[in-house]
Amino acid sequence: MKNTHLAVALLIMQLGRTVWAQELSLGSCQIFGQVFGVDPLGGDMLVKSPSGDIGGLRFGGTTIFARASLNASPAAPARVTAGDVNDGDLICARATAEPKSVVMDGSQVLVASREEIQGQQKANLAEWSKLGASGSVAKVNQGSFILERILPGGAKQNVLVQTSPSTRFRRYPAGWANLADATAAPRAQIHVGDELYVRGDPSADGASINARLILLDGFQALTATIDSIDALAEAVTVHELGGGKPIKVLIRPSDLFLLNPGLDAAQNESSDSPRGRKLQTLDFGDLREGDSVVIVGKLGDSSGSMKGIALIADFGEVATNQSSRQIEWRLGAMKLDLP
Repeated sequence: MKNTHLAVALLIMQLGRTVWAQELSLGSCQIFGQVFGVDPLGGDMLVKSPSGDIGGLRFGGTTIFARASLNASPAAPARVTAGDVNDGDLICARATAEPKSVVMDGSQVLVASREEIQGQQKANLAEWSKLGASGSVAKVNQGSFILERILPGGAKQNVLVQTSPSTRFRRYPAGWANLADATAAPRAQIHVGDELYVRGDPSADGASINARLILLDGFQALTATIDSIDALAEAVTVHELGGGKPIKVLIRPSDLFLLNPGLDAAQNESSDSPRGRKLQTLDFGDLREGDSVVIVGKLGDSSGSMKGIALIADFGEVATNQSSRQIEWRLGAMKLDLP
């Protein structure tokens, strides 16, 4: 029955509308996105691009499937079969000829396993989170202050935060802000008891940090793994990397972002982004339980929930190796800075 539904969906797309190839393309990929249905016997799969377009990919005995090496290993990608492709995996595919419709005939398909992506996400975000700390201001000095942070296990740690003329102090307006709404704020507005998020260059022992960015008024950047998704309620439930109790995050669909999967990609539905890779919008259907993400927001006073102003996912970058001319899929250190 599932395969019948897939075939019907592909037929409807063919009869319903035609889209040009660039709507579904990304850099070296003529079709790029997440698999939402695959029929190995029938030779069809449905793919949703980050910009929201739904496309179909036909494949047969001559179609080459290969497993992406997320850290761009020089070794040739391992061959796989269509039966190894699962819902939620991401693909980068080339067509046998210049495609004229939303359904394409695939010649080469590079497959990134969702399970492998999720494992790499956790490792990358664990490193990214080491450059940040959130907590309460315990003492204010000239050019520095003491931040009391609570570690995932509940223990407290005092961190010396050093500021400089280049430190960016940012404040979001009252109400439900957007990621780009941060405004500059003077250092003099920091007081004992303020809830802050600091991002910068920590010492080797973690006892101090040279601040590059400070978010005021209780806003923070949380690194967390998704436990459940409720699109109708516009909410996700997460837990912080390293442990911690579940946190319900209220997040608008317009505040869901993906780090652009290719620096040479067409910027479909792109937004103004922090320094680093560009951001593209996505929707709740692009997320899966087990994905690890960055959430910018503010925890509630008593409910324990968070009002999020941005949820940012990273599925890696697709690029062409300039020497070998082969397509590579890289999911290395997260290239994300905040406004």
